Amino acid sequence: MRIAVCENNRATAQQLCEWIRQYCVLYQIPAAFQCFFSPSEFSNRKERYHIVFMAFGGVTGFAQTRQLREVDRECSIILVDDTQEFAVRCVRLHCTDFILRPVKFRHVVRSMRLALGGRV
Repeated sequence: MRIAVCENNRATAQQLCEWIRQYCVLYQIPAAFQCFFSPSEFSNRKERYHIVFMAFGGVTGFAQTRQLREVDRECSIILVDDTQEFAVRCVRLHCTDFILRPVKFRHVVRSMRLALGGRV
């Protein structure tokens, strides 16, 4: 399974990756992780991902989510933002979940369960 974390802040990205890694270890889910620290870096990606945590924030993160959904209907997208209004837009783009900041480990657990279809 390939998982992408898109976050401008490196420390926040590392924390999010660590929580996802912990979840995967706990449930014995083999996963490869990739962090993207800018929207342009993510736009230039070559690989496809099973799960994307889109945490660029604001209009930029939402625009990246929309572009990703246009090219990949199967990807589980978890939008992470501090703006509640994006939750409604998130539903319209068929995102798997929306996490309102500040992110906590329990939010990651819920999102991973949803992304994996409740299998773990």
